[in-house]
Amino acid sequence: MNTQKIFLFIAIFLTIFILWDKWELTQSTDENGNTITQTTIVGVDSQDAAIDVPAASDVPNVASTVTEDTTPTIDNSFTQGAFTTVVTDLLTVEISHKGGTIINAYLNEYPKELKSEEKFQLLSNSPDRIFYAQSGLIPAEQMPTHQSEYTSERQTYFLQSNSELIVPLIWKGDNGVVVTKNYHFKPDSYIVEVDYLISNNSNTDQIVSSYTQLSHGSEEESGGGFMMGMQNFSGGATYNDEEIFEKIDFDDFDSSPKTTSIGGWAAMIQHYFFAAWIPNDDEKHTYSTKSSRGNYLLTTVNPSSRIAAGTTAILGKNQLYIGPKEHVRLELLAPGLDKTVDYGWLYIVAKPVAIFLHWIYSFIGNWALSIVVLTLIIKLAFYKLSEKSFRSMAGMKKLAPRLQKIKETYKDDKQKIGKKTMELYKKEKINPAAGCLPILVQIPVFISIYWVLIEMVELRQTPFLYLPDLSMKDPYFILPLIMGASMWFQQRLNPPPADPIQAKIMMMLPVVFTVFFLWFPSGLVLYWVTNNVLSITQQVYINKKING
Repeated sequence: MNTQKIFLFIAIFLTIFILWDKWELTQSTDENGNTITQTTIVGVDSQDAAIDVPAASDVPNVASTVTEDTTPTIDNSFTQGAFTTVVTDLLTVEISHKGGTIINAYLNEYPKELKSEEKFQLLSNSPDRIFYAQSGLIPAEQMPTHQSEYTSERQTYFLQSNSELIVPLIWKGDNGVVVTKNYHFKPDSYIVEVDYLISNNSNTDQIVSSYTQLSHGSEEESGGGFMMGMQNFSGGATYNDEEIFEKIDFDDFDSSPKTTSIGGWAAMIQHYFFAAWIPNDDEKHTYSTKSSRGNYLLTTVNPSSRIAAGTTAILGKNQLYIGPKEHVRLELLAPGLDKTVDYGWLYIVAKPVAIFLHWIYSFIGNWALSIVVLTLIIKLAFYKLSEKSFRSMAGMKKLAPRLQKIKETYKDDKQKIGKKTMELYKKEKINPAAGCLPILVQIPVFISIYWVLIEMVELRQTPFLYLPDLSMKDPYFILPLIMGASMWFQQRLNPPPADPIQAKIMMMLPVVFTVFFLWFPSGLVLYWVTNNVLSITQQVYINKKING
């Protein structure tokens, strides 16, 4: 295989890959990671669960008003009713007294926009961005659900350093049952733990189960242009005791089957951030999804417990994660939770690359320089393979005049041209296919780095030199232009393709890639520029060695 052809193949492959990525992942979040949504939340229904786990259909529907002529409207008691605000070092959450639903959650360490004092909001009761974390008890006839009214002694709580904060909400039933729904907050944690203190003051035993669910409005396109942004997976996800991680597209919420697992978790994921309910890891739980009129529910129903009359018991202990996809935190929280970081279909390669990049950062303390060092180390690791490719190209360039003379001499005899060409290759010990495999081996590494850099929340709003944010495009387009120039210069080091059509395509590729990279995250462009500069250095050295 001719070396120029394999380079052309790689360039076309990467072009198609970028186009496919942009076409399939048409932007549905804004540049800050906010998912654009509609308004209504609805109930959930599913088939019967296992014997020791209540049916998901037992979870009551959220009240909504729907007519044939109107779109669904949300029960506005959340926006008008009472709520309790809790402020920790990392979170600011608002808990509605209706159902104890967490209706708003802000990440204190993550500004909404660069240099903005407004904090990024993940959970929201805004009519155009509904995203709730709900929880409750069933059966609904005897226990409080996410629609029941609670009372709170205080409207505001502040977490003190080095101490746990417990925020109680109280519900009293007509049957004498009293439920205290406790929210636990800890320093330096994005986890909110929810449990129930149930005092059964009735005359009968109560069989009670807790449930949790994430309620998400529908996804809409942001209206941005074709190249205005990049986005990874946005939708639901579950993880079970068989170590199976399943992404659930919003379009598949109605068709996704119910699953039962010991432990596991259920999450709603978007670019950079997510929310996940993590139940007890030693109990069997049922996970189910449901959509209706453009709204989506991901529900977890937990096992039942019997509470004898006249006794008190604690039930629940469900953990809710509301936060960023920080690499270091996720691996310590729950098995498989790190899979919420979307590394694409080359996860098996991208995950070690991400771990290695974080390890480099632990020494350097600068993400941009860590990317440069990562590129250098990868280049060194593939040095011998790249050397074979560059030697092959240098040899081909050296033979180019003699190959052209053969074509002119035997221009009317293609068979003779092929024979003489192979004889020349054999005589000069040049293998035109020698550079193919080394280049192909490096393609998965490049694609993996592509996914790692566009998904890393650590790069969000991280500045470097004149760049205000490594996760966003270069505002002055300096890096993309350098990338295009380096790509053009690298082509000049190689022999031109014999086919004039291939030659024209190769000449256009630096321009095409420069246009693509104008809107790419500057951290990714920095990687590509560094890789090109190192490749040029290596190729110039090899050319001088061969020609000298």
